[in-house]
Amino acid sequence: MSGENSKASPKYMLGSNDKQKWMEKYFFAPRGIGFLEPGAVPLDDSAMSAYNIAKSSYQIHPEVFNMDYLSKVLELDKDEIIKRMKRMYNDHLIMFVMNPATQVYGWGLYYWFVKLKKDTPKEVKDKLAEWYQNKDPICTGYECNGDFDFYNGDHMRVLDNLLYDVIGPWKENPEVEFVNICPIRRDVRESHVNMWDAPGDLYRENYWGEGQLEKLVQVQDKLDLTDLRIFKALNDKRPVEELFDFNVLSEISGLDPEDMKNGIKGIIEDKRILVPLFYLNFKKLNLTNRLFVIRLFQTIPCHRKTEIVDELIQIPELNSVMEFSDALYDIQVSAYNEITDIEALKAKLESYSEVEEIKEANVTRQFRRWVCRLDEENNYWEECVFTDDFLQNFAYNDAVNRCCRYGKEDK
Repeated sequence: MSGENSKASPKYMLGSNDKQKWMEKYFFAPRGIGFLEPGAVPLDDSAMSAYNIAKSSYQIHPEVFNMDYLSKVLELDKDEIIKRMKRMYNDHLIMFVMNPATQVYGWGLYYWFVKLKKDTPKEVKDKLAEWYQNKDPICTGYECNGDFDFYNGDHMRVLDNLLYDVIGPWKENPEVEFVNICPIRRDVRESHVNMWDAPGDLYRENYWGEGQLEKLVQVQDKLDLTDLRIFKALNDKRPVEELFDFNVLSEISGLDPEDMKNGIKGIIEDKRILVPLFYLNFKKLNLTNRLFVIRLFQTIPCHRKTEIVDELIQIPELNSVMEFSDALYDIQVSAYNEITDIEALKAKLESYSEVEEIKEANVTRQFRRWVCRLDEENNYWEECVFTDDFLQNFAYNDAVNRCCRYGKEDK
C-alpha cells in the first residue's frame, strides 16, 4: 500500500471530497475498520429520499417502481403487475429492502456461528432462537440444522458491544459448544444480487440458475411463474431511471423528481454504497438454504482467497457469497436445497485443492433481513428496529438482566 493509495478515495465521498482530507498527511491513513468515519454518510440524507419514500409507500403503491420498464421486459399489463405485487406483499412473500455498504457508513460487519451440544433439548434451542429474534442489535439471523445451529449478523461500531451485549449473555450457557465470530471482508452476493464487493461490472447483477424458477413453481403453490418473473425483474440490474418512477415518488412526497433521481443515482451507481433489492421469503415457499462454510489452508495467501470467491460467484445457483477475514473460516456460500443439484455444487467446492474443510447446515428459518423483522406470526412483518448503542459501555459484570440462561433460575 502506497501513500498515494492511502488517500481517501473520491468515489466514497458524499458531496465534497474534503470531508476526510485530514487523512492525507499520513502515509497510512488512519481508518479503523471502515472507509469513512461514522456519520460521514447519513442514511437519512436528502440523497436517500427516493429510497425512503419507496420503502414507506410501495406496500400500497407498487407503481413507485418503473412500470413502463417492467411492462416492457415482462410483456405484461401494468395493472396486472401492480395487482400481483400487492398480493405478493400482502401474503408476506416479498419485501423491499436495502443493503448499505456498512464499512462506508461507519460500521464493522460481523457474522457468527453457534453450535449447541449434541442432544440439546428443542425447547432450549427455541428459547435461544426467540432471544435472537427479539434482540434489536442483531440485524440478520438464521436458524440452522447441521454443523451449526445459528448464523447471525451484526453491524457494530464498537466490538465490545457485540461481545458483551449480544454474544456474552448466552456464550457460557452449558448447552453452547462453540461460537465463532467471522468479520466480513467482502459482502459479495446476497438474495441473489451482487453487492458492492463484487468485482468490476458484476455489481448489482442478479443470479438464478438455469431452470430454478421453473423448479420453484413445482415445490410450492403461492407463486406462479409469472409472479416469479416479476420478482426477478424487480431485482435485475438496470439504470436507476428504470428502477423507480420518480414522477410517482414526486406525487407522493411533493419533492422534486430530478433531485431525487440525482441523489439516489449517485449513491447506487456512482458511489456504490447502497443496493436496493426485493427479498424473497423462502421459508413460506417450502425452501431451505444449504449453507456451506469453507475453511482454506492457512498457507493460502489472501489474494488467492479473493480469487476463489470471484470464481465462486460465477455459479448462478449460489444465492449468497461472503468472504471472511481474521476468522476460523474463510468463505460462506448458500443455495436452495429443493431447486439446486446440491451434490454437484458440493463436488465443485471440494474440487479446490486450497480447501481444508467444509461445514454444512440447512437454514430453516430467518429472523431478520438486515433489521427488517420477518416474524409475521407476531405481527412484526417488516418492522425495522435496530439499536446501535455505540457510546454505551456494555463491558460490565452486572449482566443478569440481559442474560439468556436455561438453568434452575428459569423454573
